Amino acid sequence: MYSICTLFIWFILYSIAGWIYETIYCSITKLEWDSRGMLIGPYCPIYGAGAVLDVLICSRLPSAWAVFFACMAGSAVLEYTTSYVTERLFHAIWWDYSSLPLNLHGRICLFCSIGFGFAGLLVLYGLHPYVSRLTAPLPHNAIELASLLLMAVFAADCALTADSLAQINARLEAAVQAIDAQISEKYNAWIENTKQNLSEGIHSLKDRISLEEFREHRITEEVKKTISTMNWAQIRVLRSSVTFPRTAYSELGRRVKHALSFNRNRKKQKGDAHETDTP
Repeated sequence: MYSICTLFIWFILYSIAGWIYETIYCSITKLEWDSRGMLIGPYCPIYGAGAVLDVLICSRLPSAWAVFFACMAGSAVLEYTTSYVTERLFHAIWWDYSSLPLNLHGRICLFCSIGFGFAGLLVLYGLHPYVSRLTAPLPHNAIELASLLLMAVFAADCALTADSLAQINARLEAAVQAIDAQISEKYNAWIENTKQNLSEGIHSLKDRISLEEFREHRITEEVKKTISTMNWAQIRVLRSSVTFPRTAYSELGRRVKHALSFNRNRKKQKGDAHETDTP
């Protein structure tokens, strides 16, 4: 029987391994650095949870095929539940399989579940024997101390991430409300002007165009304002999330993420140009 402290250390190790895998894979596919995971630190807890459950449950199964199907089904349940809960809590999602075939609400898909089935085999028969040998020689006091330190860091990261997400959601919601209020005020003025100048169709059309321009200008201003007031933790969390579905500020959140990505690429290009110009 494994101790809670040992299981937690395994959880962190596999979470780090999952972060390394996802970061490398996504960075290669996007041709740019893409630090993955919903937390600020270099770990993806869903991988750690899946790997530990794999060790606890599947090690007792009679065959590799049983392990494969158990990991395949278990990963689907874990992914769907995690996606649903985090979206409900934070109004954000960190993965979306909507573009892949045989997906369920974009939260899981058959192709990825099959991949996690093979990953379960890799963990149980390939990685875990070495991981268990890594922690087995350590004295009980060292295991407890290491797990307590890791728990403290992990808990602080969770608290900081949750606070950052709450502030981001509140800020985006307030920005959208401010934009809507100002647009509504200007739109009402446009309606009144149109009623009073029914014969001046050209002028009304110009006012309508200026209303659309005003909306675009206000959104751009709010994007700049939001980015200027964000701290590094909020920027890290926002970059790691995919989108804010089913919220009034989903479009604004998408634009802020796009602006952050654009600013980072521009700084990188400036840095590369400076290195090229330096003799």
